[in-house]
Amino acid sequence: MEEQSSEAIPETLAQQKERLRQQCRAYRSGIGQSRQVVRSQLGREALAKTALGLVSARAQSAFANVSDLVHVGNLSGIKLQKLLPVVLSGISLLSRRSVLKPVVRGLTVVSAVGAGLYFFARKKKGQPPSVE
Repeated sequence: MEEQSSEAIPETLAQQKERLRQQCRAYRSGIGQSRQVVRSQLGREALAKTALGLVSARAQSAFANVSDLVHVGNLSGIKLQKLLPVVLSGISLLSRRSVLKPVVRGLTVVSAVGAGLYFFARKKKGQPPSVE
């Protein structure tokens, strides 16, 4: 039986160039994909959605015990500890211009939909008969 040679066949200069070109193409493709991911994850709208999600999560945790927070006249230290992070994070998020514009847009859409539903429900019930 013949023994196979354990020595690898050396690459030619053309093969080395082609291998490097393929590695370079793969690297550039990876950089392009990374740029797309960063642009989609760190855009204004994505940051605004994340910020609103954080604010809503904090608000839900702060208002979990609604009966404790209903009596606002008696603000104890515990209530302030629950409410202060929500208020401060809301103020800091709304003070940024890049977040304020999408929030105002969202509030406008929500209020327009709410007003439309209100008027639609009012019209559907009908007007009460007028006494003349």
